[in-house]
Amino acid sequence: MKIQLILIALMTPCIALASSDSQLIKNRQEAFTHIEQQLKEATEHLDGLETDWLTVEISAIQLQEMSESLQQSFPQGSQEGSKASDKIWQQPNEFNQLMQQMDQGFETLYRATKEHNVDLAEQGIEAAQQTCRACHRTYRSRW
Repeated sequence: MKIQLILIALMTPCIALASSDSQLIKNRQEAFTHIEQQLKEATEHLDGLETDWLTVEISAIQLQEMSESLQQSFPQGSQEGSKASDKIWQQPNEFNQLMQQMDQGFETLYRATKEHNVDLAEQGIEAAQQTCRACHRTYRSRW
């Protein structure tokens, strides 16, 4: 009985860690899905003089929040069970640079909402989307 209690005590942190990693993976997948949805929403509401700037601004704020949450979502060792490539953890500087580029696109989009500048908003969205495509080509496993 004593040995069983010791084993349970030793296993509990491992179980908690595995659970937290799976939750971390789920959270970052949800963040990326939310980013995709908000980019589409922002794009749909850009319409020259008829642009719904409030809706685009809300999307831009949410995009920045999701981007910020992702900055801490890839800690070392959190790749088990993920669709992400091991390259993220092998090349963290390059990966983080792409994440920063995506964030800069969102910042440009937000600035455009304050200036009511459709061209600048489109540039921000395009910059973020290009970064997304580049990141997927390099850092997403295909299995």
